[in-house]
Amino acid sequence: MMRQVLHGVVTMLVVGLAVVSCSSKEEKQTTAPRYVKVQRLAKAQDNEELVFHGQLKEEKEVSVAFKVGGQVYNVLVDEGDYVKKGQLIARIDPRDYKIRLQSAKAQFEQASGEYTRYKELYEKNKLPINTLEKLEAGYLATKSAYEAAANALADTELRAPFDGFIYRKKIHNYENVSPGQPIFALLDVSHLEVIFSLPESKVGKAKNFSDIAIDVANANAFSVPAEILSVNEKANGNDMFDVRLKVTNSPQSGLKPGMSAKVRIKLASANSNAIVVPVESVFYKGDKSYVWVYDQNSSKVTSRAVAVSKIQNDGQISIHSGLKGTEYVVTAGVYSLSESQTVRILENTNLL
Repeated sequence: MMRQVLHGVVTMLVVGLAVVSCSSKEEKQTTAPRYVKVQRLAKAQDNEELVFHGQLKEEKEVSVAFKVGGQVYNVLVDEGDYVKKGQLIARIDPRDYKIRLQSAKAQFEQASGEYTRYKELYEKNKLPINTLEKLEAGYLATKSAYEAAANALADTELRAPFDGFIYRKKIHNYENVSPGQPIFALLDVSHLEVIFSLPESKVGKAKNFSDIAIDVANANAFSVPAEILSVNEKANGNDMFDVRLKVTNSPQSGLKPGMSAKVRIKLASANSNAIVVPVESVFYKGDKSYVWVYDQNSSKVTSRAVAVSKIQNDGQISIHSGLKGTEYVVTAGVYSLSESQTVRILENTNLL
């Protein structure tokens, strides 16, 4: 009988020790800190970037012509030449215009002398007013003719109206030209335009274009600033909306009309207070989204409900509420953590 009692006591002790041992192991496994990666939050940087392809175009092409006619005897530029505003680019034989100016000057000087003498007589009451008025009309007419002859002589020299490139030369030495006949086609490239097409789905975002730049690989020009000149109100034949951009240019830039350009447009942030976190940081319970926030003082994590704005192209999620922007969030293993769990930070995790 005694033996049976001792056997039972031993059995109970063994079972009890086993239970205690198992409980201790369970508790140890439950409370063992888990290693995690954390990341400090950051404000959302540049949001969506749109990329299009277009072509450079001169701001304007102007036909340059003489205001007077005659024989061209000196063409000073050729196609492809760069000219400055006011630079002499061609001449017409001025011989006949000099003769006309001399004749007009003589008539004007004669009429001016007569008008001056008779005006003195009128002031002395020795000449009727109607006679003086006729002399004044003749004086003014000869003055206008003299000024016109001087202008015509000056117009025998053709000068560039603005800085640009000679695109077409339509005349040669010793050819006769008429007034207004196009002599050169001059390209204004002080500013260039980029023409590209915007799809219907994006045209509504044109008002939010905050940063526009172009890349022209063939000119080795990148991130050249540009600004919108216009967005067509009506779609073209391809159901696209034509957009014109303006780009400041210089002869040293290498940008030329006809070159292909890549247009990069960044949209203004719809929410300047947005926070970005890695996609892996967000987990879901039911229809709500959460992140684990790490406390450096206690080394514990707590869940924080957040409102997700959108997933960005760089693997980040934009959060527009629920976070202040100064927290540290867990970036890996979010579904294996529990509330107020103690964690350890993996080496090489940046907490700065």
